[in-house]
Amino acid sequence: MTESFWLNFVHHHTTWLPLMVALVAFLESVAFVGIVVPGIALLFALSALAGSQALPLHPLLIAGFLGALIGDQSSFLLGRFAAPWLERRWPLNRYPQLQARGLQFFNRYGGLSVVIGRFVGPFRPLMPFVAGSYRMSPLRFSLFNTLSAIAWSPAYLLPGYLTGMGAKQLPLLASPVLEMLIGLFALGLAFQQLHMRLYPDAGLWNWISRHGIDPQRLGVHILLGGSALLFLLTIAAQLSGRFAQMNSSLYAQLYSLGQEIPLLSTFVTHLGDPPLVMTLALTCGVIGHWRFGQKAGWGVTLGVAAAIVINHLLKEALAIPRPSAGQALLESYSFPSGHASGAAAFYTLCAVWLLHNQSHTSRHAGYVATLGLVLLIALSRVLLGVHWPLDILAGLMEGVLIAALYRYALLVWTPRKAIAAVPVMALLLLAALAYSLVRTLI
Repeated sequence: MTESFWLNFVHHHTTWLPLMVALVAFLESVAFVGIVVPGIALLFALSALAGSQALPLHPLLIAGFLGALIGDQSSFLLGRFAAPWLERRWPLNRYPQLQARGLQFFNRYGGLSVVIGRFVGPFRPLMPFVAGSYRMSPLRFSLFNTLSAIAWSPAYLLPGYLTGMGAKQLPLLASPVLEMLIGLFALGLAFQQLHMRLYPDAGLWNWISRHGIDPQRLGVHILLGGSALLFLLTIAAQLSGRFAQMNSSLYAQLYSLGQEIPLLSTFVTHLGDPPLVMTLALTCGVIGHWRFGQKAGWGVTLGVAAAIVINHLLKEALAIPRPSAGQALLESYSFPSGHASGAAAFYTLCAVWLLHNQSHTSRHAGYVATLGLVLLIALSRVLLGVHWPLDILAGLMEGVLIAALYRYALLVWTPRKAIAAVPVMALLLLAALAYSLVRTLI
């Protein structure tokens, strides 16, 4: 009876959940509160509850964004005006080693630490405070804070929301669908954990080196082989027709979810528009060559161009029709997804290029954030109803395969000149966000 009362209360008072999400996101981001508040667990529970009740998703995302934005901004102001007083009091005085690590992190990555720190456990509630206490420019901090909050909200709320929604509709999911999703998640997690441990002097690195194998090249070979194999298996699965029912079942559920968040799906999908990614890829070549005297940026241009050409050839050769909703909007064929392959190629190639000479920690954080963005862009194509799930999986593997080839090339022909990664990264991301915002509003 108590559970029924609570569910009815939530169903009839939908404004409470976004407010609670905003409050938790705010508290989780404040320096002297976020250290002790289990914010991620609370956000997952709240978003899962919203998903199980089929409540609209966009108010939750907006609430999470605003809460995180205001929380980090408040933490920055506290660091700027009250750091000496607060550092002597609970709970900050209980974690001096964490403050020291936060300061070291900030000194190493500068403004980028605000973006990275938002997604890194113990640093999340401390980096804005440290940035404020060390007199970072308020305008510069606000820019990094806003951009990272835009990505943070869906990254931390969508998993819970989809889990709640899936739990409610679990009987509708065919077993192979669940097995495929679990398998892909396990594969991605396994590679993430492997890459995280492949840095000089780590136990895994030393163990591999003792066997006469270059650990860096081993990681690239695994990525090359894995992405190529998955790409070919996805094509084989599409041609065999054995997964048609699973493909349709997953599409129906994701498309249904997409009807609740059309503006968000449209905004995200424009980040992968072929004209945008090709223009930005060409910009990488120009900036690298004429601004930094480095030719490696042209690899990004060539990689994206190759992804677009390969995608077009596969579409015409396989001639797989789009879902009915997609046929009403587009005349081209469906498999593989051009947005998924183009976005995967451009953003992962950029990450490889810009982070090549950075520390392992920076590369790992950058790769994880990039893959999260690419997955959202690919998923938006199904949410909008213009592609089947297998289309976006093939597109993702195509783009990742091209990026893996580029990473291998950089290991063989290391660029002699480094590049200012943060300014170029910020320029490209701001250009993409501005383009997507304009395309969404017009």
